[in-house]
Amino acid sequence: MSLTVHEALKLDALKRFRLIAGMNGLDRKITRAGILDHEVGQQVRDTVQVGEFIFSNLLAIKNQPERIVDFVKDLVDAQAACFAIKTIYFKEIPKEAIELAHQHRLPLFLFDETYVETIILEVDKAINIQNHEQHIRVMIDQISGNNLSEFRIRELAYGINGNFKKNCIVYFTKEVEVCGGNLTRLFNPNDLRKFLGESCLVISYRNGYLIIITYEQDEYEYIQKASELALKAYGLLDGTYRLGISEVKKDLGALGRGIDESKYAYDFASLYDMKQASFLNMGIYQLLIPIINDPWTYAFYRRMIDKLIDYDGEKGTDFLNTAICYIESEGNIQETSKKLFQHTNTIRYRIKKINEILELTRMKGMTYETLAIAIRLHLIHSKLL
Repeated sequence: MSLTVHEALKLDALKRFRLIAGMNGLDRKITRAGILDHEVGQQVRDTVQVGEFIFSNLLAIKNQPERIVDFVKDLVDAQAACFAIKTIYFKEIPKEAIELAHQHRLPLFLFDETYVETIILEVDKAINIQNHEQHIRVMIDQISGNNLSEFRIRELAYGINGNFKKNCIVYFTKEVEVCGGNLTRLFNPNDLRKFLGESCLVISYRNGYLIIITYEQDEYEYIQKASELALKAYGLLDGTYRLGISEVKKDLGALGRGIDESKYAYDFASLYDMKQASFLNMGIYQLLIPIINDPWTYAFYRRMIDKLIDYDGEKGTDFLNTAICYIESEGNIQETSKKLFQHTNTIRYRIKKINEILELTRMKGMTYETLAIAIRLHLIHSKLL
């Protein structure tokens, strides 16, 4: 996983950069950073590497603003990641150059006082950190979901961070909405990392962030409250991010389970459009979400859901939606009737008919539970996969 332009903008040296074009290219990956001083035309295309973050004051064309368009085109052809112009000779950029950059998803920035050499050092450092973090992500994947022994998990955990303490809680989070393009409001993992200290981990992971907070203190409420205060202070509880929270683990050998729990809790929060969810409060979904990709699980619920879909298609009924509403209403007939604007007797008839279609009436007990599990698995599959 490479450093993206979006992530680079969170670096201290780039905080005053002004984006003037190419917002649609902020996901582009940066392979290195470099300066162009006197290069123009073919020299630019020959010098720039794919994915390079280019800095220039455009000295070579300082009295020829009309040539900025060609300079941008050369960077597009060379597949540069983005382009930052130091405003020594040009305070404004021609509209044609801005349009060209946006058309080709090339982020285009202006900046003033910062030393370019300082910026390049910080960007290169961030790239090296990303390479190191990729190694850590591989180790996290080894810990997560592989049924390793507690001894092996502890060994891998200390390989990730030798300063980890015994007790831990894990969070998995993703951004759920963009704040009007104002990047400065977004969560900054570097700031949270500094605040939490050496015994914790904040790392980009699976298009989100994995946060592992460890403590010497083993009191559950203290761990939970202290962690939430830190996340709140750094913008993760302001509604911009969705959060999945593990149980507090009192042994680092349980870290793999904690990582999995945070991801499953995030999925549960996504399923019900919640801002955050704890694994402890997921109910039956503690079981259902982890097994959603199991072939036996898939065959079980598809067999029943397909029967309702086929029946609705043939008869023009709406039994699948009725079944969903019934289960989401916890089997309450009156609540279901209110949601569907139907008489309670109509709902009772539909539920009876659904049981007949699915042949649940042949079962001895577990009729509601069987329907409920099938419907909940269907919702997980249709909304999350």
